[in-house]
Amino acid sequence: MFSPVFTITNKNLSNLIGVEVAGKIVQLSKLQPDWELRLKQECLVRKIYSMARFSTNELSFDDVARIVRDEPGRDDKPSQVALRVGVVGKERDIQQILNLLNVTRFIEQLAFLAGKFKHDEYGERELSQINTLLGERLVSPSETGKIRDREAEGFTSVPPMVVEVPFQVEDLFGWLGSVGKNELHPINKAGIMLFELLRIIPYLENNLLTALCFYQLILSMEGFGLKKLWSVEEEILKNRDAFQLAVSSVDRNGGDLTIWLEYLNRCLADSAEKIQTKVMNLVGETPIFKSEGGRVVSLTERQIAIMEEMTVKNEMTIREIRNVLPMVSDDTILRDLKDLIDKKLIRKKGKTKGALYVMGKARSYR
Repeated sequence: MFSPVFTITNKNLSNLIGVEVAGKIVQLSKLQPDWELRLKQECLVRKIYSMARFSTNELSFDDVARIVRDEPGRDDKPSQVALRVGVVGKERDIQQILNLLNVTRFIEQLAFLAGKFKHDEYGERELSQINTLLGERLVSPSETGKIRDREAEGFTSVPPMVVEVPFQVEDLFGWLGSVGKNELHPINKAGIMLFELLRIIPYLENNLLTALCFYQLILSMEGFGLKKLWSVEEEILKNRDAFQLAVSSVDRNGGDLTIWLEYLNRCLADSAEKIQTKVMNLVGETPIFKSEGGRVVSLTERQIAIMEEMTVKNEMTIREIRNVLPMVSDDTILRDLKDLIDKKLIRKKGKTKGALYVMGKARSYR
């Protein structure tokens, strides 16, 4: 039977603890319903955009946001959605966004049922369903959700030959079903599954997205959904070179998964810390913002309004900030922004009218 090789290093353990702590804080925090809804939607947009961009989808972040916020149904066609939300793009790219939305809903449904009925089994059938949803209207129905019958290029140096694929998939899921929570941390289990699916390349199309979505399914089923407020895919895929280097480390080290798991779990810890900070900034009637050193920063009501919106979006243009304070003059807004920059709560990227204001290094813990 498949038996992964890896070492629990201090880095790995520290990141696992970071995710556990942040998860508990987020789970216990009582956000105002409207803020929680906005955070979930923003997270969903970032999750889908990061996966689509990594697979060479040409739609912009704003385009993806329009589609997601439209909440299209599964039967909606790309042309209908594009017309409805005012997106101009390739039909294939729009369909991919719709498919990623449908997969996300599928994962959320399974996680909900697992939490309600204590049913936490998942396996080859769910993996096949994910691949089928990802290929809807993009890949021939005869080639979705079925183990590949042709050779394919992989993410590792030598993917298994066609004749070996079904046996390796069966072996892998046999191992998955045999490992209990007391034997292996669920996050490490999810990370091992992600790598092995990238190594085996079980399908003809959408193997990376299928593996990532199954990874998210394991995390959600095992209680690491963080109320649907984090986007681990965004952290994992934000640096293509770093991602590929982490994948190739397993081959370089004779099959040892240690470096891969360190990379993956650091991404999770970073993502968890970000959502913890966002949630803590928004808990209660009056948000409390603190500097990196822990000092409480005094803000005006206007600045609090800007920081609340910034906490949700991560970055904003001056036009978006004006929409937050429509009755305030540009000079006043610019003074407020300069003060926030001086306090290191935000920073400015670029010097032209198209400059972005992004979250700084400030942290907030009550």
